[in-house]
Amino acid sequence: MTELPPNPRESYFIPENSRVEQGMALLVFAVSMIYLWPYRAVTDLFQDEGIVLEGAQRILDGQVLYRDFFSFYTPGSFYSMALLFKIFGSSYLVARTLLPIFGGLFSLLTYLLARRVTSRWIALLAAYLFLVIGLPYRFLHLHNWDSMVLAYLALYCAVRLAEAPKGNWAFATGTFVSLTTLFEHSKGAGLLIGLAIGFAVLTRWGRESPILTRGRFAALAGGLVWPFIPVFAYFASQGALGQMIADWTWPLYNYSESNRLPYGWINISPSGWEALFGSGSWTHRLLSILFMTPCFVWPLVPLVAILFLALHASRRRSGSGEPKESAYFILVSAGCIGLTLSAVITGRPDVQHLIFAGAPFGVVLAWVLGATTRSPFLEKIRPLLVVYCLVFFSAFGMFFVITGPLGSPIRLQTRRGEVRVPRPDQVIPYLIRTVAPGEKIFVYPQQPLFYFLSGASNPTSFDFFQLGMNSPQQFTQALLELEGHPPRLVVWDPAFNNLIVPIGWPATRLEMLAHDPIRDFILERYKPCTTLGSVNFRYVVLAAKERACPMSEAGGLTEGDEP
Repeated sequence: MTELPPNPRESYFIPENSRVEQGMALLVFAVSMIYLWPYRAVTDLFQDEGIVLEGAQRILDGQVLYRDFFSFYTPGSFYSMALLFKIFGSSYLVARTLLPIFGGLFSLLTYLLARRVTSRWIALLAAYLFLVIGLPYRFLHLHNWDSMVLAYLALYCAVRLAEAPKGNWAFATGTFVSLTTLFEHSKGAGLLIGLAIGFAVLTRWGRESPILTRGRFAALAGGLVWPFIPVFAYFASQGALGQMIADWTWPLYNYSESNRLPYGWINISPSGWEALFGSGSWTHRLLSILFMTPCFVWPLVPLVAILFLALHASRRRSGSGEPKESAYFILVSAGCIGLTLSAVITGRPDVQHLIFAGAPFGVVLAWVLGATTRSPFLEKIRPLLVVYCLVFFSAFGMFFVITGPLGSPIRLQTRRGEVRVPRPDQVIPYLIRTVAPGEKIFVYPQQPLFYFLSGASNPTSFDFFQLGMNSPQQFTQALLELEGHPPRLVVWDPAFNNLIVPIGWPATRLEMLAHDPIRDFILERYKPCTTLGSVNFRYVVLAAKERACPMSEAGGLTEGDEP
């Protein structure tokens, strides 16, 4: 399959050299930010978002990560968010405002990388496809998005290094890979492996001057090393260096098989699958499949990247590939493979985590839709592929618009600013009325966002607990902390283990769920006061048995009732 140039004047087009393309890239950035802006205040109170936000608040309150509270994440997201809170105030919207900026960068980088071998319209389409399914799929402030921005910048710098081999691009590549690792070590490690494979192929089968000369390799290594120096120095000065290393390596020994999912897993409940495919006409089922197109297409993109890597490595080996073009295909493909590997190694290669790691997948999709070839079959079906992706990615994205900005009319006042929710929440207003700012309450098993939005604090050194994921030693430590300083109130989701774990963590063994020591502690020491509905779940509020319940809510439990 012989490829033709996307621009008749050049065999390989570098859009950064064109003022028009620079303007287009900035326009793509701006339009993407505008599209994502209405999502900022919308939340369904998804529990994972509270991990970074509450951790950043703990840091502002004087705690030191790893020394004073546990996390197996690297420190980048916590401390960067704490810095933003320090400058702009501890607000939910401060954290959420970063996400449209990230979305703009995803679109800009996708456009610039895809435009090198495709037409302008295909590059715009590639940026659009990830825009409508990427951040909207999980519009949450998580370490996943922080690290993905840095990983994408590292991949972009690697491509620029191949195009214009200079020490500054090598240093920038190493720096962004290192920063990715400091925001999410699994993603940084996967990206490093992928780029190492890419550069190894280029070095092994390159006829031109080597990209990584001794000097540029030193610059790359320097970029990889220097960000770790202040991090290690800071935590050593706080007496937390050993604990930091132990927490970073904790997943290697404690991340149980309960956290593992099959490749391409879609997190839909059994009742959801039944509604989509188990009933209704065949037309309904076919339309359901079509509207879920991104969930089926996205896991296939890394496999396509493997094919492109093999194809262009073979061409480079035979000397038939144009050097810049083959280096581009090899590095982007290898980067995508490495990012996918990070999800596979951690046991979470579900669709959600493939999207978290897959902003560059849009570039590979653009190659399929628009990189010029002399393949008659591909040229014939490409218009159909373009229409198919445009229509059904748009339909999938429209679902998030309808359920997000258009479907969240309720304004919820919190101690971290106003948010909008799709359905009423009773928990946060109740906590604001009954809990003083900074008072310690215990939320179990997994909803650290309640701490952040209510202004309460966590009495344990763990952001959340989950049977089958946290180690028995951690449960023991938490119980000692709770017994030493028992909180006045507990907010408990009694249905989590039965309803949520089988969907999100289906590999959890039943025997792991049989004995819950923290649940037993709660029921022994606390009495139920009221039940409160949240956006997606219902919670029981309990008070210490020797203390009176706070105000009861209409329709809830009263003192002495059973949950």
